Amino acid sequence: MRKLLLSVCLLLIVSQLLAQPNPKSIIRSNTQFNGYTNYWHDDYKNVYRYGNLFKMAHANVEKTIAQTKLNVADDIHLNGLDMQEGFVNFLLQNDYKVAWNLSSTELNVQAAKGNLLVVLEPNSEQARIFNYQTRWREQMKSHQMDAVDFADMKAFVAQVGKSKAAVIITSDKAQAQRLIDYVAQAKNLLSTYTLRKGWFGAESLLKSVTCTQGHPLETIGRGMNEGNSFFTFNGYMDFMAQDELDKWVKKSGLPIVADVGFAPMFGLKNYEHLQVQDMPNRKAYVDYAHSKGGYVFRNVWDPEADTLNLPFDGYTATEGNKEQVDKDNTPFIVTTGTMDGDLINSMLLFVDKGVPFTKEVMWKAILARRSVAVLDQAKMMGSEQYRATAALLYLDRVYLENYFGDKVDIQTEINGYVMDVTITNFSDQPLNGQLSFFGADALSFNSKAPAGVMLPAMGQKTIRVILQPNEKAMGQTNPIAINFKWGQQQKAVMAMLDLPPAISVHRLLFGHAPNVDYPVTIHNFTKQHTFPVKLEVFSKTNPGTAVYTTTSNFTVTTSKFQKMNFNLPLSAGHYNVKVSALGVDYTSQLGVEGSSGSVSLREEDFNKDGVPEFVMENDQVRVTLLATGARVIEYFVKSRNDNILFKLWPEKAEDDRRTFRKRGYYPYGGFEDFLGQGSMETHKVYKAEIVKKDGEFVQVKMTADYYGNEIQKIFTLYGNTPLLEVRFALTFKNPEANVLGPQPILELGKVHGPEDLFVAPTIYGLEEYRMRMEDYYGRVIKLKEGWNAGYDTKQDISFVGAYPVDQPLFLHMWMNHPRNSEAHYYYTEFQPWTPIIQKTTMYFSYYIWGAGGSWGQAVQALRDRNLITTQK
Repeated sequence: MRKLLLSVCLLLIVSQLLAQPNPKSIIRSNTQFNGYTNYWHDDYKNVYRYGNLFKMAHANVEKTIAQTKLNVADDIHLNGLDMQEGFVNFLLQNDYKVAWNLSSTELNVQAAKGNLLVVLEPNSEQARIFNYQTRWREQMKSHQMDAVDFADMKAFVAQVGKSKAAVIITSDKAQAQRLIDYVAQAKNLLSTYTLRKGWFGAESLLKSVTCTQGHPLETIGRGMNEGNSFFTFNGYMDFMAQDELDKWVKKSGLPIVADVGFAPMFGLKNYEHLQVQDMPNRKAYVDYAHSKGGYVFRNVWDPEADTLNLPFDGYTATEGNKEQVDKDNTPFIVTTGTMDGDLINSMLLFVDKGVPFTKEVMWKAILARRSVAVLDQAKMMGSEQYRATAALLYLDRVYLENYFGDKVDIQTEINGYVMDVTITNFSDQPLNGQLSFFGADALSFNSKAPAGVMLPAMGQKTIRVILQPNEKAMGQTNPIAINFKWGQQQKAVMAMLDLPPAISVHRLLFGHAPNVDYPVTIHNFTKQHTFPVKLEVFSKTNPGTAVYTTTSNFTVTTSKFQKMNFNLPLSAGHYNVKVSALGVDYTSQLGVEGSSGSVSLREEDFNKDGVPEFVMENDQVRVTLLATGARVIEYFVKSRNDNILFKLWPEKAEDDRRTFRKRGYYPYGGFEDFLGQGSMETHKVYKAEIVKKDGEFVQVKMTADYYGNEIQKIFTLYGNTPLLEVRFALTFKNPEANVLGPQPILELGKVHGPEDLFVAPTIYGLEEYRMRMEDYYGRVIKLKEGWNAGYDTKQDISFVGAYPVDQPLFLHMWMNHPRNSEAHYYYTEFQPWTPIIQKTTMYFSYYIWGAGGSWGQAVQALRDRNLITTQK
């Protein structure tokens, strides 16, 4: 038997190995192009094939880097320069004297007196003695090599007796003088200014229902590892993270600048009252930015901006604008983009030396054009003196690597409460350094880093650190500063521990007496593995005495979470539910109603596609659920003979066959969610289960797995009322899924038009909105109470949606128009954009009330059921 088991195990191992790609079967070939298509350029690529059908190509890194040296030298009018790496660094680190065409004897005499920069003719005796030979350019076959003005010039550091000298060998005296002048210019600039490198216009989408890779602190951590010290975030709604970014940077204690913007506006003191989907014209952007002490930029080629004669502050530039950016005396910015776009573009600023680096100092350099845009493959744009200095430093390599600590690479990985810090020494010398951590007052480090970290040349070491959060760390993002110091240099990076609240519950809930299901999830941040969870229910009419109390023990290891359902035996009433565990507590709002009325539930397949629909019906409404996307596809108010939701299904969009159609928004209609755009939910068929099919309420549960991310929705139609409850439970692991946007897509009455009035209780008072026949627009709405309403003034039909007011970031309103490229219809959306909390099961609830009569009556009906929440 043991032999059989061993044979089976070996067979499994072998089969797994055989399933792995075989590196020896990867076929590689090289391609090269040096010439003209619609511009002169040089491409060097490696092409890979596997199994005949797999094929990909990417740049040959070594040859591409070599080509950039030719391109960069050409850009600063040093076509033909062949410069040894470290040549400029030698001159920048030392004072030196310039000499021309010295004999061997004179060279030795002068070199003995001090550092020397000497220019020699190629056929001179001393040049022949140095015999500095390279063949790399000839092997490249670059298009520049055959130019008539290609002036061969070699620059290197040589041993002269007991001294070293910087040597230039060329027959072109003008080229030699230009190189000498550039070095002197660089030396002067670097004595006057400090170099600050950064990512301007990085994008995170932290506050958006759309998805992209990377949290702002992850971006900052990556950038700091590359030597960056300033970051401006420009993703959709990233400006709403302005205060958080300031707080994170302050907590980290790191000497960096982090700011936000919304193109074309940057550098504003704040972004209060900004409505990015309702800016009427270009002047509105200019006026808003300048009223907030900020700056506004335009494209280089922008005929409309030319005619408007508005006071723009500079250009937003791309590689194609190099000619104008280099020559025009106009400030400029280049944007970095998203992490999945590889964060290529950067800006190099020359800021006043000895001055603390702040946002103001950053902007002073940008507006004074003391900046260089650095694009892919070291393409550069900017004023000539700063661009020439940056180019010279790139060709040198050594100076910049030392300046930004590039030879030391720091990577972090956090799993649970364990952080691995991996330090790699890419230099040919061993390093002995000190590693330290800082996590403000919310985190402690139970495993101290070694007092010293020894790294051999080209060596690597991983240090494991145990993080211990306290209650202050829960429900927030916790920045962690990591600093490695060696010799006279140091490098800092940032990591983060993003934690959920210790207690997760439905912040707003409804149920029928005598039993209410109340789920609770606890994230254990302590060292206890078994602990009590206490639940108390208080009547709002008598808040001092609990009407029900129960305690259950949870068993869950540190950094993990556990879910438990409590059954609350309650009579009708308005309640607060307090849950206490691990020294923290949370109080939610609960409405309970007596059982009444009768509801039915039946299963259908209206379009015969094999995917079921579920029809929930009582005397007042008929609600149809669609398993595709787990959406309410129809909410039919019987008294008005009207479906209050826009519905295209089962028809297909007119552009259904458009390329990659499923990657965009697809207008099924109904009550659905944004979870990405296109939403990952849109076409997903959920597993549906009928929980209760008749009686005083009916209920359907739908669940779906998205590669380890789980969404559960429970739909309940209560009694003889229009009240439809949608309970969400999300257990997510993919961090790019930042925000959930539940949305009723409203089409009140027979048509959606200006007669439809929409109302929201904002922090500034009740605000009203109507559609515009001529265009779409949107609003960010900051709510005082957790509801929004719609009312068709002609057909006397209303809608109210209610949800916990303190859970969404904001309420997003969208008035759609047929001009929308992805949904060619009139309708209205009201989406409470709600952060998706991970490392727990998070809950959210949404309540729909549709009926004949005014919106005020509908709001009152929900208020009577304790389903209206208020900001504290």
